[in-house]
Amino acid sequence: MKIVVVGNGIAGNCVAFGMRARSRDHEICILSAEKVPEYDPCALPYFIGGDVPHEAVFRKSIQDYRRHDIDLMLDQRVVAIDPRDRRVTTAQGREVPYDKLVLAHGGQLFIPPIEGIRLPGVFNCKQLDAAKQLREHNGRRAVVIGSGAIGIEVAEALHKKGFQVTVIELLDWVLPALFDRETAQRFEAVLADSGVRVLKSEKVLAVEGNGTVSGVVTDKRRIDCDAVVVATGVVPDKSMAATAGVDTERGINVDRHLQTNVADIYACGDCIETVDSCTGEDVMFQLKHNAIDQAAVVVANLAGEPVSYAGAYAFARVHFGRMHAVSFGKSTLSTQCQLGDLKIVERENGPDYLRLILKDNLIVGGQAIGKFADYAGFFMGAMRRGDDFAYLRRSRASVCSLQNHYRWAQRLIGDITGLC
Repeated sequence: MKIVVVGNGIAGNCVAFGMRARSRDHEICILSAEKVPEYDPCALPYFIGGDVPHEAVFRKSIQDYRRHDIDLMLDQRVVAIDPRDRRVTTAQGREVPYDKLVLAHGGQLFIPPIEGIRLPGVFNCKQLDAAKQLREHNGRRAVVIGSGAIGIEVAEALHKKGFQVTVIELLDWVLPALFDRETAQRFEAVLADSGVRVLKSEKVLAVEGNGTVSGVVTDKRRIDCDAVVVATGVVPDKSMAATAGVDTERGINVDRHLQTNVADIYACGDCIETVDSCTGEDVMFQLKHNAIDQAAVVVANLAGEPVSYAGAYAFARVHFGRMHAVSFGKSTLSTQCQLGDLKIVERENGPDYLRLILKDNLIVGGQAIGKFADYAGFFMGAMRRGDDFAYLRRSRASVCSLQNHYRWAQRLIGDITGLC
């Protein structure tokens, strides 16, 4: 059986190497639009800032693919799929036959429709080549468009390199996809103290420059700069799937076995729309841990084991300087509930902060900064199991039985006493 995987990110590699671990009999091929082996896009801000050397960005080497007898075809962007003849065609004219096809090509950077957004001096940090260019850029003033996790981490990287950094966010607070306003305000204070300027509720209208970037114009001001970083998120690439008649909505539609509506075509990773494991809602949770879980389900089904995907879940970390924070589940913005239907439980201890969002006495989301971030797994587990919040109070005794072995349990008991 010949298995062709489109995409060389975490999902595609987990499928290819997972199938190889099960059998040496299959022919396995990865088609990648990139010119290099798999690398970690989450490491790129640290590469830009000089904390991570070039070689440490890579998850795989060419030798890894050879050693596992996986045919890695680089610089081969797939543009068409013919499910009748079972072959894919690349932009470079290659035609590759398959018995089973896995779409794991992820997403593409969302480029907002802003005048001048493609001027020299405008960068992104999704591709390694763009990160290299930004790392080597000799400017002194940078504007980061978007304040998601990547935007914040790139802002820190550039600040460490000596840039004057301005972050522009269209919404009312930073990290709006992860945090409620109350949590975000704590992050904003740290950004301000570090010297990073944050402009909220502000829309970028144009990037200006004669041959290269010289400034950014918003609906409120003009900002001089010599570098612009676009950190406005990722959208799934559905165009290739459409050539095969694969059903798509926000992403590629899949069933519980992660198979598309077209026979012998599976999909996983950032390109698919799936379900929230807690609520059953259709979601786009484009996160590494979900891609890994989905790849494992695809591998099992390719191997003839009918395994169902339990669903995705939201969990993300973000760092700035010594501050680390996590978010899981829903925020009040994403619950789509009236605020009066929710209960907010908070605990604060100096710079450390915990915020839990409850609906009908069930945890539906949470945010934590500092030491409380170390406890996120406890509350996230309760959320995923559907534990009644009052159960946490009753279960403190069982957690206490661990305290002779785990120091964190002792701290946790004290910290949740005021919550339950």
